[in-house]
Amino acid sequence: MTSYVSTVSRLPIQPVIKGMILKPEYKFLILDVDGTLIGHGAYPTQRVVEAVKAAQATGITVALGTGRASEACYHLLRLLDLNGLHIFFDGAAVVEWPSNEIIILRALPPRATEQIIRLARKYDLFLEIYAHDFYFIENDNELAQHQRLKLQLNPLVTDLTSLVDRVKVVKAQLLAADADQKRRADIVSAEMEGYCKMAWSLDPSNGIYFGNAINSSASKGSALQDLVDYLGGDINQTLAIGDSYNDLNIFKVAHTTIAMGHAPASLKAMADWVAPSVNDDGVAVAIEKFILS
Repeated sequence: MTSYVSTVSRLPIQPVIKGMILKPEYKFLILDVDGTLIGHGAYPTQRVVEAVKAAQATGITVALGTGRASEACYHLLRLLDLNGLHIFFDGAAVVEWPSNEIIILRALPPRATEQIIRLARKYDLFLEIYAHDFYFIENDNELAQHQRLKLQLNPLVTDLTSLVDRVKVVKAQLLAADADQKRRADIVSAEMEGYCKMAWSLDPSNGIYFGNAINSSASKGSALQDLVDYLGGDINQTLAIGDSYNDLNIFKVAHTTIAMGHAPASLKAMADWVAPSVNDDGVAVAIEKFILS
């Protein structure tokens, strides 16, 4: 699938006509998950749930745009009644819910999967391998238990090298829970250059870094353009909310961008507006300001 780059110029956020400030007419709201839609635990707060459902009631299409696998979001999609297309695996897949039909998928090359497994073992790092409907680990440790609770999923424990030639891998994910693990993960990330793209994010609820190894052509930004084009929409009608480094690309494509209050400075610098942090229901505040007011 060809990646798209928006050629539509970004319009002013609040165009002025005859002295009146008018808000753009949003048709698409794209929400990152970890650190944006949810903070501690596996579910958003009641205020956020109500705001998302209120946005849907206005006719806007609400889509997730996350590094998570699709199956790691099923409980959120059910809770929020988010039928339609969503961006998963940091843009490596666009999937329709509830049919679970794959609209776009950019698989991780087998040589990249093989290389990151080798490096994770060499540097003693926790690694997860994701297919569209399953995820796999070979070390069942404290980080594995953390992921079970956060994702509401149980992984399959196996020799990861056995997956290389028999499973279509969409994402490999490194976890780094402390400074030493992050140092080693950065080494792996550098050694993966030329094999794939490494997209990093930080979960502010627990301080864990997530390094997503995905197809070099994949990104949240290209997936957003694909999603809008598939639905026959206009990129100038998009509003994206995110909180971490893997949202930088989608901020280059979406018309209006909102960074969470705890986001890194580089993301805030690109944002049109900075919302409160996830602990202060920033997504709800943003929806109330930009869509419901």
